[in-house]
Amino acid sequence: MKRIVVLIFAAFFAFSANASAAYTAVSQDLYVSQAAPHKASIGLWSTTNEVVQITVYSKSPNGQLSPLYSKNVAIGPAVASPVEFSVGYLSPGTYVIKGEFPGSYGSLGPVSLYPSF
Repeated sequence: MKRIVVLIFAAFFAFSANASAAYTAVSQDLYVSQAAPHKASIGLWSTTNEVVQITVYSKSPNGQLSPLYSKNVAIGPAVASPVEFSVGYLSPGTYVIKGEFPGSYGSLGPVSLYPSF
């Protein structure tokens, strides 16, 4: 009986580790000098078709990240890059964009934030 319980727990933890495997790509620091509505332009690359969660963070002077905006974007080898979308009103400061890829690898190409009037 103990062997069965141990096998069930082992199978559960093995599935959990595989299900949560993901890759996070992080942009360089992005600087916004003008308070305004902004758009993000993000080059995304993956060898497979997948849905990437893009999150825009504000970065404090001590390096702490606070999420501001999140969007799911479908990508793949045949999807045009870069993708562009509104991220809302941004104040002057430092920002970082992260891409959460469900697979084991992906990359953020050129990344920028620019005012959209």
